[in-house]
Amino acid sequence: MSEEKDTSRGQGFIQVLHSNWMAWYAMWFLVAYFLLVAGSMVFIDLNPYDQQTMDFFRPPRISFSFSQGLSKFILGTDDLGRDVYARLIYGARNTFLYALAAAVISSLAGGLVGFLSALYSSRLLNIIRILVSSVRSYTPVILAFAIITVLGPSLKNAAVAIAVSLIPRFTLICHEITTSEMKKEYIRAVMLDGAGTLAMFRLSLFPNIRDVLIIQFTKHFSMAILDLTALGFLGLSAEAQEPELGSMIAENMDMLYTGNYWIIAIPGVAIISFVIAINILSDGIRNALHRENL
Repeated sequence: MSEEKDTSRGQGFIQVLHSNWMAWYAMWFLVAYFLLVAGSMVFIDLNPYDQQTMDFFRPPRISFSFSQGLSKFILGTDDLGRDVYARLIYGARNTFLYALAAAVISSLAGGLVGFLSALYSSRLLNIIRILVSSVRSYTPVILAFAIITVLGPSLKNAAVAIAVSLIPRFTLICHEITTSEMKKEYIRAVMLDGAGTLAMFRLSLFPNIRDVLIIQFTKHFSMAILDLTALGFLGLSAEAQEPELGSMIAENMDMLYTGNYWIIAIPGVAIISFVIAINILSDGIRNALHRENL
């Protein structure tokens, strides 16, 4: 019975999500995005560092022939003759994977502190929550900037810095929504029935705050992408010549005045389209979960 119920709920969720055409197309856009990055790295011989001395500033051109296949340098080359498509694929992988790692780490750590401080009356937990929340007065990118200057510029250090800077935000959100739900009648009824704190949280409280957590996680993911690209634009994430979407824009800013706009526009469109799609999908998932629970 439980398996049939879970199956019917899953089918209902997909149907509700499918009814929201923007969220549905955003989901498939993200799937195609990931497949393009993964497929290009597996099936195409790409080298983001190779410099073609005879192909500087080659404009994008897509052509196909049965004898030669797809044309080379379909997104053009930069000022050093490097393949923009290869650098875009590797840059997208670096940006999105490290941003996802930062979002997961910050959500898990912040959620743990926020939930425990709200569920258990402990002076130590409250002190930790207050200390973590006090750091929230700093803008996340400014805090990440301060951390990265101490750790040194690299993608791993940038991901750690962004994760630390986003922990206070998720901690405060989890603490506030848990404290608010704890005051409601259904939680009191469950506790009066003899349920333990962990059982109450797993069976009653968490399902009712799941939608909020999903939205907050996707917002953290979007913020992590923007923060990582901002640090890359400032030269504080990727190392020399390492492809990353923010650093790709920064290192080619001078090329905008020479008419070679595609070198900047392509990574910029990649960042904007991904962030917009993931936010649209998160709203669609939230609405689908809400309607499914009605």
